[in-house]
This record gives sequence, structure tokens and C-alpha cells, in this order.
Amino acid sequence: MKKYVGLMLIVFMLLGGLVPASYAASVSITQTGQVVTATNGALTITYDLSTGRGNLSSAGVTILANFYSDYAVSGSATRINSYDAAARTASWTSIGSDGYGTGGYKLTLTSSLSSGSTIVLNIYLYADIPYFLTDMQVQKGTSQTLDFLEPIASQNLAIAAGSNKKVFTTPFTNNNDFGVAPVNAFGSFTGTSYWVTSVFDDTTKNGLVAGAATVKNWVSAQYLAPASSANGNLTGFSVYNNGGKQSGTSVSSDKFFLGYYADYRTGLEEFGAKYNVGEPHLTWSGGVPVGYNSWYSLRFDDLTAENMYPLVDYVANNMQSKGYQYVNLDAGWEIGDGDWTPNAAKWPVKVAGENPMKSFTNYVHSKGLKAGTYINPFSVESSFLDTTIPNTSYTFRQAVLRDTSGALKTTYIGTYALDTTHPGTQQYLRDSIQRYIDWGFDYIKADFLDFGLYEGNHYDSTKNGMQAYRLGMGILKDKVLAAGRPIFIDESISPLLPAAFAHGRRLGCDTELGVTGGGMTYTGYERQAFNAAASWFSNGTIWQYNDGDMEMVDNLSGNGSNRYDKNQARLLTNAVALAGGHWLVSEQLSAVPDDKMDILRNSKLLQISQLGKAAKPVSMTNFYAGGEHSPSQLYLTDTNGDRIVGLSNWANTAASVTVTFADLGLSATTPYYVSDLYKGISLGTFTGSYTQSFADADATMIAISAANPSLPSAPVNISLGKTATASSLWSAGYEASKANDGSMATRWNSASGQVSNQWLEINFGASTTVNRVTLKEYGQRATQYQLQAWNGSSYVNLVNGNKLGFEKEINFAAVTTTKLRMNIQYASAEPSIFEFEAFQVSGNSGAVVDQDDSGASFSPYHDLRGQIQRMQVFKPSTTNVPRIDIYSYKNGSPKGPLTIDIVALDASLNPTSRLFTTTILAVNFPTTVSLIPIYTRLTGLTANGNYGIILRSPSTVESAANNYFGMAYSDSNPYANGMERLSIDGGATWTTENSGNRDLQFTVYK
Repeated sequence: MKKYVGLMLIVFMLLGGLVPASYAASVSITQTGQVVTATNGALTITYDLSTGRGNLSSAGVTILANFYSDYAVSGSATRINSYDAAARTASWTSIGSDGYGTGGYKLTLTSSLSSGSTIVLNIYLYADIPYFLTDMQVQKGTSQTLDFLEPIASQNLAIAAGSNKKVFTTPFTNNNDFGVAPVNAFGSFTGTSYWVTSVFDDTTKNGLVAGAATVKNWVSAQYLAPASSANGNLTGFSVYNNGGKQSGTSVSSDKFFLGYYADYRTGLEEFGAKYNVGEPHLTWSGGVPVGYNSWYSLRFDDLTAENMYPLVDYVANNMQSKGYQYVNLDAGWEIGDGDWTPNAAKWPVKVAGENPMKSFTNYVHSKGLKAGTYINPFSVESSFLDTTIPNTSYTFRQAVLRDTSGALKTTYIGTYALDTTHPGTQQYLRDSIQRYIDWGFDYIKADFLDFGLYEGNHYDSTKNGMQAYRLGMGILKDKVLAAGRPIFIDESISPLLPAAFAHGRRLGCDTELGVTGGGMTYTGYERQAFNAAASWFSNGTIWQYNDGDMEMVDNLSGNGSNRYDKNQARLLTNAVALAGGHWLVSEQLSAVPDDKMDILRNSKLLQISQLGKAAKPVSMTNFYAGGEHSPSQLYLTDTNGDRIVGLSNWANTAASVTVTFADLGLSATTPYYVSDLYKGISLGTFTGSYTQSFADADATMIAISAANPSLPSAPVNISLGKTATASSLWSAGYEASKANDGSMATRWNSASGQVSNQWLEINFGASTTVNRVTLKEYGQRATQYQLQAWNGSSYVNLVNGNKLGFEKEINFAAVTTTKLRMNIQYASAEPSIFEFEAFQVSGNSGAVVDQDDSGASFSPYHDLRGQIQRMQVFKPSTTNVPRIDIYSYKNGSPKGPLTIDIVALDASLNPTSRLFTTTILAVNFPTTVSLIPIYTRLTGLTANGNYGIILRSPSTVESAANNYFGMAYSDSNPYANGMERLSIDGGATWTTENSGNRDLQFTVYK
């Protein structure tokens, strides 16, 4: 017997005028004897009803050989298979056209097993597209409980011939990582990929893409077994559902997507788009979220109203004009997991009768900004277990999920997982989200959502973990959608799928958390980078926006001495800017040095981050699973057609990275303009390719343009080859001249044991105008320095600082001099400089020293805590104070941060108004007096007016251990235009000490 539908269908449609003459191929399904053949012009499936097995092929390649279907009854290790003894039939029906394709047909393969159950495999084919969908049902006359459904399984997966075949794998949640590995050497990959996978050749790009088309009732996964040799066939592959149980006389799987593509990257993008057909993500018209997040600058005890309000001001005054909109509170403002109301000790009532969070959002909105907040909705701390859930008769203990023995289910952070099928939990979720809405928040970060997926004995025993998760997330989504105004929902720790409940999702774990995989130890920022490189396909498809976690360029706050060099900042910035959907800076902004702030305020980088596009990798390295570095080349297309390319060198050695224009879809023979987006300069015209040389681990971002972007060329290094001298010399080969020879392979190094007060000098030989210096340091050794210029008789300080690093760019108001000196006052080891570069850049300027007493002799003293405050009076010579330096330290472990205010003073030198406030966490202070730069960026002051720098730490309490902040002082009147003053009552009154001869050590810039 032979059945045939394809020709009749297309003839009918053509006669009816429904299909244009160019229609390439229709779905054709035939049965000859026991063999069913289905093709759609791109894929062919043959299925032998006599064996219960089939083949999937494309263009002559048998991709899956002898595939079958199977399932498992809960509690049994035995698989029941479509190839078991059975009577089998095939049928097919038209499903027409929908969001998946046109001219669709559903092929149903039914195996009525002798054991009494029936396996029904459905295959959905659409005309002339390289993928199909599939699902299965298991039927039986009596109810059965299943915990495993596998529609397609095979012991052989092949792709077309290639020399660089790999597997691409997806983690269960973003607490873990994407990975890539050779097909025969999985490394740290254990064989289970969740949600989507690909088997591909990285040279030819062809490959299989397989994943979940819907995630309604189960966890969706893929099984991969390694090839026995390099570039061989996988020895096992399947798509399957598990995670909990389902019962009934008919139990269904979710749908799956399987496709074979000439370019697997196109396949992953199409997978994402087609997943969105089955269950669309929330749409967002408010643009990419750009702003500030508190997590890495103020968290837990430090996330207080007193610390946050000044940050709102700082964003409004210094960042909003560049497109920054959001000020987001992360974890720490709340009473705890279980009570998402403000901690009164940290967030006291500001406006009578008004919740402190409502007051905060009102203040944020008054600045023209948007306010964001945080919730961990699916777990509760132990201290709340016996608390009654508001508006219910249940305690949290009753609402916690139980395991099979009845014990409370704990989470990996030590809390208890809530059962989202329980009415008490559901009311708690509704009330918590409604409060956020009522308070006026515009953005909600929902964290640790994987707790909602936990399996256990649910209150509703018909629900498994996935179904319970969907219930909980549905409550959150429905509340937000009913708010009557746009509120962005961002998922933090969560599965890639399902994706119907939020606008965005974090694509990796926390930026501060590194990881080891495949024998490679990755920094936190490289971990973000490879997860971003692997996630490009989900941006704008599965999710409206990917979230690349926090943008950081300095990493001062919360991490002590673990600060980023400029090259590390660029590596992370590339990852965040090209991730597709978020730019949330988590820095104590007033502590970010100017050259790194230039990154955060770089208009072109911000424009790229706001495109809402994610950059795809040119080539997939074997990252994480295979133990190689993150991909070195990512690209996207700007709105004007420019290719934006992120180039990265992850190795801690010199390397070159070459991008080939043809790989970006550009002509191999046309000249293109190439520009550096960090520096805003033209790099010239190039044909066919561009090569970037890196002296160490570093990154850049370039634009490749058909039209001339009319940018300036790189400035000329005017120190190159000039006479260089130094305070001391390590040995031959480390002379001062090595620091201005233009080579990163050579360097100056001071003599053995010569650590403090070491200097390196450039003599121009004639008066020369300079307004930029770039220092490239070996080993991050300098801890305090002075950049000085010769005035004809002595050196004067231009700019002071506390860190050089791999690349320190110092911009300053133009000075004409014959000599420049870098005086390194303190260092952790003998100072060493690769290059001391000097420039005169048209239109460039920057802060220079205005008021400075730091060269005098000072003594340390620590008493800053509680009500005790100290103030230094000063007189700026101009109307601008872009920066101040304080000299401070900590004794022991102060409880709170140090707060620094700039205040205007009256004629009696008492504060009248606060102009600037910032806080620096105690972890960032050394135990000896050190320079701490504060970037105030104040304008509109009165030249020669009286102002004060106040140092205070109100949350640092009296302690027998003297865990206080300290400062440096002198009683020799080193600053004639002001003095130190003391308050012992929290700033209510002030007294002048030592007859006005006492000064604190400080510097003010203009």
C-alpha cells in the first residue's frame, strides 16, 4: 500500500492562488509497506513500522540513525521502548500554517505495545525549513505514573564531514555555565545539557540544534555521549523530559525542536525565535535598562538610606545625561527572606506616614530617574518559619515544601524552599509584589528562582517542580502586568526556560564568582564573557533582553584591594556591552577614577549597549567544558550597517587577534575604515582583515565601517626616545630608557630593596605642552604616586594617585614644561614601568592640584565613629572641585563605612548645606594612612569661599577594640587657608582645635 499527499497539496494550493510559483518545497509523506518517509525539502525522516525505529537525514547525511522513543514508570529503572513488541501504525493530518511555518503536517507514529501501553510519537513538519517539532504521549487503559519521556533517542549522531566538531551545552540554571568541548573529549561536561544543545563543526559551521519547543510540564534536557575518536559520531543522543512525575491514562511530553543547519548559529537563533512562538516572552518598549545597581558597592549592612540617597544624586548629576535611568536596590534593604519590607534600622521613616521605600522611589522619580528593587520570592529564612503569613492563617513552616519523608526542604543558601502550590505561599507572593507596585518601583530583580523548581511533596500533589515553578512565576507576572504601568522583570538565578514570565534574564552567575572547568580557572569577568558569548541567541528571541550582570570598571567597592586594571575593565565591559540587554553599573561611582569613568560615560559604548542586540561569536572555543579561554571575537551589526567587533585576549601573555571581514559578512576585497571605540580614534583603512596586538590580557572594541567616521588619529607619544632618568636601577637591561622605547617587552625597574620614593623622569629637552600621560606598569606595585612637572626650579604636583596598574591614563589641564616625573611614594615591591607616555591631545583637559598640604609631615589618629566627626576647612581657587584626596586608614574592623561630605560653610565656619556625600566601605581601607581619591565632580562653587571636607562614620559604634577610622593630621599649620574642626555631637556643633593650627592631610583639585 502507498499513501501520498505532497503533490495533491501543492497542486491544490497553486490552483487556488494561495502559493506563489516560487514556493520551493512542500511536505511530502508517503508509506511504502512498513516504511514511512516524510520530507519537507530540507529534512527527511524514514520510519520502519516493523521495528519501531527511524532515521533523520539531510542532504545525504544520516544525522540520527535508528532513533526510537521510550519512557519510564516512576520507581522503575526499566525503559519501555517503541521498538519493543508492538503493532504500529502511521497517520498524518494537515496542520496548515502557523508561527512555525507554512504547509505543515503532523505525522503520528503509534506503537501499541504488547505490554499494554501505547507510545504515540508526533512529528510536525513544515515546508522547506531545516527543523521539525516533536512530542509524545504514553497511553494506557489504567492510570500510570511516569517520570521520564524520551521522544527521540539514538545511539548514533552524525553531522557532515568536518575537522573541528564540538558539542555546545546549556546549564540547568545560570548558577552553572554554558560549555563547549570536542565531540570526543567532553572534559567537565557530564553528558546532560538542558533546554538546548548543538553538535556542530566550528570550521564549516554546519550542525544539529536540538532543544525544548515548549516547557509547560517538565524539565527539558538532551543526552549526549562522546564520540570514540576526534570528529567522530556521538555514540548517544536524545531529547527528553524528566523532573518530577505525571500521572494518568494519557501522559504527554512537552514539544521539542530538532534542526540541521548550514550554520549552527543560525539554528540556535531560529530555535530561540521558535521557542518564542510557543510561549512568547514579555515584551518591553522601554529600552535597555541602563543605570546603577547597589550589589557590589552597597550591600547588606551598608545598603542604607543614608548611603543610597547620595548615590541617587550622583547618578542624576553625573550619569543621567549619558542615558542612565535606573537606580536599583539589590539585596540588603529588607528585613529578610520572608519579610520584604524595609529594615527600619537602615531605612528609617523619612516622610511621616509614608513607607521608607515609597519615599525612596518618590525621590528617585523626582530626579527623573527610575527605581528598581530585589526579591528572593521562593524561599524563607528559618527565623520566619513560625511567623504567620500576612492575610492568611498559615505559618511559613506550613507553606514550606517537604521532601518525601516530610522534612522541610532546604536550599543551597541555607533557607527553606517555599511550596508555590500552597495557598499561603501564593498569598505571600501576591502581597510582596503588590507592595513593590504600590511603593512605585519600576524594575524588579527576582533572584534564586530555581528554588521554585525543587521537587518534593507539593501541597497540590498533582504538580511537579516545573508546574509549581510556573505557578509561582505566573503570580509574579500577573501582578506586574496588572499594575497599570510598565515594570521591568529581570530573572537572576533561573533556568533558561520557560521564558514567559519576565522581560530579561541573567545569562551567567555573579560577576565576582570565578569558576574552574575543564582544568581551567576562570576569573569572574571571563566567566561572564563566555556565558555572554554562548547566550547571544536568546537575546531578542527567548527573552527580550539578556542581562550580562553588573558592569564594573574599578571593582573598588566591596572587594578591597582586588581592583581592576584598565585592561580587566575593558574585558568585562566588552562582555556586558555586547551581551544585548543591560548596562547596570555596580560601583561606588564617586570612587571611580576619571580614566575608568570615561568608559562608563563613553557615548558610543552606551549606544551599543542600548541597541538591544547581542554579539555572536565568530568561532566557538572549547570554554569551560573543554578548558579553553572565552571566544576572542564577537560581532553585531549597528543600525548604520557598521560591524561592531569585540576583540579580547584572555591569556596573560602578549597575543594578536585577527578578525577576517568575510567572517562578518563583509567583502574580502573592499577597504573599510576601522576605529577604536574606547579611545574614539581612527585606526586606518584595512582590506580583508584587521589585527589587534595586545601586550597582555586585554580587550578593545572596534567599528568596521564602509563610510569614513571622521575620527582623529591616535595622538603622538612625545616622550618616545627622549632622555629618561630614574632614581635607581635594578640591573643592566632595566634602564630608565626602557620605559620610553615604545616596547612592552622592556621596562624600567628600581634597584633591589628600593621601594619607596622611587621616580622616573622624562626630559623633553625643550619646553613642551602636555595634557595626558599614560603609565603602563608591571605588576600593580605602586600604591601611592605623584605626577609632577618641572616649573624651572622645582617639581610641582599635577595629579596624585594610589594605583597605576597595567594602563593608567592621566588627563590634566595643559602644562608647558621641560620635564615630567612620576614619583612613586609607596609600592608593594620595587616599582617597574613598561612605558611612560606623554601626549598633547587637542581639546583634552582634566583635574590638577589646587589646594594641597600632603607634602608636610603628618601623624595618624583614629577616632571617627558614632557622633565624632572631623572637618577640614578649605578655600578652592576656582568654582569647580572635580576631585579631593583624603588620607585615611582603618584601625581594626569598623562596623560601618566612612562617609565623606563636602559642605558649604558660613562666616563662623559651620556647615550650612551639604553639597556632596559619598561612602567608602571599610574593606577598601588599608591599615596605614593612605591616599583615598574622591571624584566629587562639583561645579558652581564660590571661588575662595569657605568649604569643608567632613569625615564621619555614624554606624561605626564605640568599641573596646578601637575599630575606628583614622586620618592624618599635623599641628604645624601646613595649610594656611583653613584648619581642622571637631564635632562630638554628630555635626550639631563644631570647635576649632589647637588654635587653628591643626590640619588634616588632604588635596583639592580644580
